[in-house]
Parts: sequence; C-alpha cells; structure tokens
Amino acid sequence: TEACPAHPDQLLRLARPAIGLWPVPLRTELPPYASRLGGMPNAPRGFVWPVAASEPMLFLGQINCADLRGLPGSEYLPSQGLLVFFGDYDTVNGCLMTGRGGRVFHWPDGSELEPAVPPLEILTVILACGLTFRPLIDLPHPESNDLQAILHDSAQVEKYQAFHEALRHHGISDAEAHLCGFSKLLGWPDLVQGDDLDLFLDTPIPARRLLLQLEHYSNG
Repeated sequence: TEACPAHPDQLLRLARPAIGLWPVPLRTELPPYASRLGGMPNAPRGFVWPVAASEPMLFLGQINCADLRGLPGSEYLPSQGLLVFFGDYDTVNGCLMTGRGGRVFHWPDGSELEPAVPPLEILTVILACGLTFRPLIDLPHPESNDLQAILHDSAQVEKYQAFHEALRHHGISDAEAHLCGFSKLLGWPDLVQGDDLDLFLDTPIPARRLLLQLEHYSNG
C-alpha cells in the first residue's frame, strides 16, 4: 500500500487488459502468416497497397490472431486470421498529429498469401523481427486526462508515475527494458509530449480503444 497512490479503487476501475508484443529474432523459415513486425508484407491476391498523400504507407507488422488465444483482451479481437497494420510515413514519424494516417486489414484466411508490391518505391522498410506475447494489466499514462481527473495533487501524480513505471517493468530486467519498448495491443496509449487523444480525434474518447502501439525495439 505504500507504493499505491491515492484513490486506488477509482484507479483500479481504469485497469485494462493488454497484450505485450515482445520482439524475438526472425527465423528464416517463418511462414508468411506468422506474427511479426516490419519487413515486407504478404497479402491476398488482388491486394491494393494503401497510399497516403501519394506515398505508399509503411508496413508496420502483422498479428496472427490464433497466437493470442487465451490472453486477456483477446476477446476484443478476431479469433483467427491476420491483423495487418500500415501507417502513413509522416504520422508514424510524429510529423503530423492526426489519427487518420493508418490502415488496418483483417484477412480471415492467411493460408494463401503472396508478396505484396507497393505502387512506388517505399521510403523505408521497418526493421523486421518475430514476436511473442505476454499478458499485461495496463493503467492510464500519468499525463492522461483520465488520470488527471482522479489525482489532482502533484505529489500523488508523482507517486502514481513511479507505480505506473513499476507496473510496466514487472518481470523485465533493466537490460531487457533498454532493448525493448512497450509495444502492445489494447490497453492505454502512452502519450508523446503530453498530447492526449482528444486533441486530434473527433469522436468522444469512451468510444475509442487503443488497438496497436509500437515503440522502439530490437530484432534480437
């Protein structure tokens, strides 16, 4: 209880399940429907590569939903098939604060995929790695509006920040934390420069749920 900030009951009601994305070295024999980040995608025949501002979007990664079975939060996602993520170059690199710079596809059958070809040469190919998954309990970022609505005292916010950081690092060594950020499915978004989601989304926040967050990672 010494480590817990004030109003633990209210904070507990904000807890959400999340699925941590843990990078692992990419095996050469990895099938095209395997969960991974980066590299180049495989897609169903006839797939049209998404474009933003006349530029092909970056392929961010893909999740084989079957890999998530039994993990808390997986009930919010399809039980099978691939979730495939693309992002606008400027949005992914933080140049534009808009929530409209991405595309998500769900391909129910991942058995018949072929290499996808962009309409133009893409700006960069994101570092490829395999993925394994870990269950997480997630709480709002210390600078989020949801947290600030509960904790008004700066000392309590500072205490919550230490608690939030300890929760994120539970079971992770310092060496591992240095090599891997906190990429995840679901849960609460980490904020950049204090920007909250309501700054650039036109739908009330309760109607939104974080789907994917990618941070820095190593390919092992």
